[in-house]
Amino acid sequence: QKLHEEWLLREQKAQEEFRIKKEREEAARKRQEEQERKLKAEWEEQQRKEKEEEEQKLQEKREREEAVQKLLDQLENGATWQNPEPPMDLRVMEKDRANCPFYSKTGACRFGDRCSRKHNFPTSSPTLLIRSMFTTFGMEQCRRDDYDPDASLEYSEEETYQQFLDFYDDVLPEFRNVGKVIQFKVSCNLEPHLRGNVYVQYQTEEECQAALSLFNGRWYAGRQLQCEFCPVTRWKMAICGLFEIQQCPRGKHCNFLHVFRNPNNEFWEANRDLYLSPDRTGSSFGKNLDRRERAGHHEDYYGRPRRRRSPGPDHSYKRNGESERKRRSSHRSKKSHKHTRSRDRHSSRSRGRKRNRS
Repeated sequence: QKLHEEWLLREQKAQEEFRIKKEREEAARKRQEEQERKLKAEWEEQQRKEKEEEEQKLQEKREREEAVQKLLDQLENGATWQNPEPPMDLRVMEKDRANCPFYSKTGACRFGDRCSRKHNFPTSSPTLLIRSMFTTFGMEQCRRDDYDPDASLEYSEEETYQQFLDFYDDVLPEFRNVGKVIQFKVSCNLEPHLRGNVYVQYQTEEECQAALSLFNGRWYAGRQLQCEFCPVTRWKMAICGLFEIQQCPRGKHCNFLHVFRNPNNEFWEANRDLYLSPDRTGSSFGKNLDRRERAGHHEDYYGRPRRRRSPGPDHSYKRNGESERKRRSSHRSKKSHKHTRSRDRHSSRSRGRKRNRS
């Protein structure tokens, strides 16, 4: 009897464990089915959305094709066609906006299309701009200097300038094959909108147009060139003068042109705007010449040594010697005249005294 009771207890315990195991398996099966059902529902929803998007794209494509076909039919029928006019408020805002000074002076703006001021893109210009044509390892790694101070140890300014000299000798003859180049500048700014920009100014706008059609889209150093007309013709306003004397307070954040020094200081006349573009008259240059001549006459009149180069050292020495002799002779004549006047006064006074005594 006792053994039978123990067997019943063991059987009851086994049945309870079997029931708990079955419940757990059933719960796991239900969870798995629920998860599979959710995944299937999500997959079906995703497929439905993709199908709707594809149908929408096809519908838009059909609408565009129908619109183009409609315009072509209108053109074939002889009807006039043009792009729709922009809204009136946008046109008024465009007219009221002031010109961007940095784009007018340097041909580049750090805000780009987001600039709140107006960028007047020239349709023709004697100056050609090629953005980011000159690139070096040092210029590309400049952005990492703030985060990696040791990055500047991998390059030096001397290496960058030597690479510029090689670039100068490589590309300048190609630009000169098109026409007469009166200015060639390469920007060494670290700002993205100015970094590595190449400026080429020709004598005429026709030569610049020929250069644009020749070089635009060509490949150089693994990059495709993007050429455009540049409004810059006055380099005295575009180039940062403080950078040349290494005193620019803005440093790498300056928005004026920091340019490499050309070998043998070539094109220095254009830096001072001595060679103006053909569309300008030579009035300003003539005024400068007249001002120099007046300054030279003023210095000759007062006998000062001239700072500017004269036609010859003997000639300037002779002119200064003649003026010096003239001043000495005039000074002597004045002294002799004063001396004779004082002597006449003294003699007249002595004669008057003698008469009074007599």
